[in-house]
Amino acid sequence: MYLLLITIIYCVITQVLNIGYGPAIGIILIVIGLVKGYLTEELSDVFNIKKTKYLYEKNGFKDSLMELLSLMLIYINSYLIMNEAVSLFEFLFLFVGFTMVYRFIFWGITRTIRERN
Repeated sequence: MYLLLITIIYCVITQVLNIGYGPAIGIILIVIGLVKGYLTEELSDVFNIKKTKYLYEKNGFKDSLMELLSLMLIYINSYLIMNEAVSLFEFLFLFVGFTMVYRFIFWGITRTIRERN
């Protein structure tokens, strides 16, 4: 739940400060990656190299959904910042990027933070 609140605060700050598209996506993804890297004990936990079924069982539905909603808010916020039309190729590229970032970096951050505390 805290991840979703932090994401909403982040989105408001980027809209108020009128930060560009690249820095808006880069800042949050780098920070989340660094936090997850600092809090995990193994490299395979940072990049989620294990099977998807195992990760889903380990993380659970609620945490997975909260992380997905948080990442969706980040991408919607970035799209609003971009403020231009997106072609079909760009949309597919963003979708593939979105899927890879969720699968390999974002998925499991809530569990990682909870276990560390």
